[in-house]
Amino acid sequence: MSKMKTMKYFLMAFTALTLISCGGGDEPEPDPKPTPTPTPTEKGKFLTQTCNMPAEASETVVSLYGLTTAIDRYSQPDKWLTVIRQAYTSGTPSVQLTATENMASEARQQDVTFYAGRDTLVLTVRQAAYNASSGADMDNTHDTPTDQPAYIPRKD
Repeated sequence: MSKMKTMKYFLMAFTALTLISCGGGDEPEPDPKPTPTPTPTEKGKFLTQTCNMPAEASETVVSLYGLTTAIDRYSQPDKWLTVIRQAYTSGTPSVQLTATENMASEARQQDVTFYAGRDTLVLTVRQAAYNASSGADMDNTHDTPTDQPAYIPRKD
């Protein structure tokens, strides 16, 4: 055999042995770069608070107890509830809540999440249901006593 053919066969055999020994085995290959272990970070406080509001349109200022830094951001509530951050200098941050009138026969509720530094506070705002006995009852208009005469259509 020529020297060239011998070299060719040698390279093919060496390549085949290398492929068999380096891949296709049952053992997983070692990770070339070790994955860094994340360092634990200090978690903030998770707080909850409740605010009850009447069925009528109303406004109130709520102090967010437990938070000790300014509010970074908060979740957007439904359209019936408006949240406005109050100026914060130090101490406990506060927000102004404005609720539209609840004309439904059931109470409604909205969770608003506030983030301040590492701390999180979930404020649950509950608004009472409309009380039909205190308002006009449009279904039974003739049951209400009045000093006004009843409407009688004219006969032509």
